[in-house]
Amino acid sequence: MNSTIYRGLVVHHRTGGVEHRFTHRLPWFLFDLEELENLRVGRLFTVNKPGIVSFYDEDHGAQDGTPYRQWLDHLLAQQGLRNLRYKVICMPRIFGYVFNPISIAYCYEHGDSQTLTAVLYEVHNTFGESYAYIQKYDGHDVPTTKRLHVSPFFSMSGHYEFSVTEPHHDLNVAIRYFDDEGSILFAGFKGTGIPFTKPNLVKTVVQAPLATLGITLDIHWQALRLWLKGLRIYHKPKQQEVQHG
Repeated sequence: MNSTIYRGLVVHHRTGGVEHRFTHRLPWFLFDLEELENLRVGRLFTVNKPGIVSFYDEDHGAQDGTPYRQWLDHLLAQQGLRNLRYKVICMPRIFGYVFNPISIAYCYEHGDSQTLTAVLYEVHNTFGESYAYIQKYDGHDVPTTKRLHVSPFFSMSGHYEFSVTEPHHDLNVAIRYFDDEGSILFAGFKGTGIPFTKPNLVKTVVQAPLATLGITLDIHWQALRLWLKGLRIYHKPKQQEVQHG
């Protein structure tokens, strides 16, 4: 079984405008989409129906109930990549709630889960919008133009550099945001995996029952702290029709 629960630390460090840093501990889940149906554990873990922990297709991709894997297939086919197997880093719903600032889909050649061909970074904002950044995987960081308004304290200019390790026993994710003057934000996660089993899932829920709600609350708390520091507010532009690239 490939599906895993990662326990680790999120680091968020802003250096543009004012310096602002915070950390928090968080579980992050890796789902092999081909294993989803076999992961069901009564009401403890469900797929597309209510449960204590639940994975819903409508929380990802098109967000209209379209099967997530079907949406991924469509996007990756536009990049000339077909017949893929997906492992997705994301948060599931916990007690019915989830917000994923970012989900990461590792795209492997089907039948050979060792050959990673692309990585899709699906970024969400708190306005219900999302954008999928797709990068063919070669182990190098590639500058990617910012396409989605995420924070009211940053403009739409600049670019990202995404860096990830393949999800084995340890997981490292790093996102750097640059403007014309250099790096202005670093966000990262570093964690260690445990198998996706019933005992480990129960332990995770007991230790972090409000993990998903806490993400949203922390976003607004940090925004308040930045506002009190006097940072300029950038209003959200109208979201474009194109939501991936």
